[in-house]
Amino acid sequence: MHFSEFAQATVPQIEQTLATELAHSTQTTVLREAMTYAVMAGGKRLRPLLTLAVIATADLPVTTFIKTASALELVHTYSLIHDDLPAMDNDDYRRGKPTTHRQFGEDIAILAGDALQPMAYEWVLADAQLSATQKVALLQALAIESGARGMVSGQVLDMAATDAPMITVDQAMQIHQEKTGALIAYALVAGGIMTGADATALAALRQFGLAYGLAFQIKDDLDDLAQDDTQDKQAYPNLLGVDGAKKALQLQVDLAMAALKTYATATGYDTNLLASFLDYFKTTLEK
Repeated sequence: MHFSEFAQATVPQIEQTLATELAHSTQTTVLREAMTYAVMAGGKRLRPLLTLAVIATADLPVTTFIKTASALELVHTYSLIHDDLPAMDNDDYRRGKPTTHRQFGEDIAILAGDALQPMAYEWVLADAQLSATQKVALLQALAIESGARGMVSGQVLDMAATDAPMITVDQAMQIHQEKTGALIAYALVAGGIMTGADATALAALRQFGLAYGLAFQIKDDLDDLAQDDTQDKQAYPNLLGVDGAKKALQLQVDLAMAALKTYATATGYDTNLLASFLDYFKTTLEK
């Protein structure tokens, strides 16, 4: 199965699960509406798709893991709500719609983000098909990748870089590996934990996720080159030049493929579905 076919079949299930669970998430109407507004605002649902692709690769039923995989969307959305706030990026729109704080006010937006984060942990804990050991491993990995050693650290470094006169390529890579790559890495590792992967396989999945996350950012910078990134100190075309950024993107794709080979060797699984996620970068590399 290819990514496009997998996404076409799976994204509607993710959307339905998110909408259904959020509909009875709290009796506090404005909080429920704000959370639902933010979570259901659109997006590729890349992170749960990656988790579920690992599950499909292990030949386990994807549909039974939809809710636990989708919990990561709650953490991702909380980070976007807070990232859009005036104290951070001060954005008025996301995906063509008013940001959550513009729609509901800063106070409700902050609290909606605050509520979404622990709700993700609640969803993982509620999964009766997972063992206690698996739940602990999932929650520990999520705490690490979303917190002070992962996404939040990346956000802090991102804000510091905004005020800096210049940054290095290594600094930019650290920002993006933590801010973007950490949750993508968790998505892969979560699938591995749910399928009983050993330490070697889990490490390979995490490396795939980190490489994918950095490739995702480099592609985004290259695709935005004709827009408003000419003064962005963190944009890879500005740091490396267009050709250098394409080489950096190719390197991350190659590292992701190497990690998949390690995972395939450790598990004996066919990794064609996971490899097809890398097709996302082809058009940018071929420009």
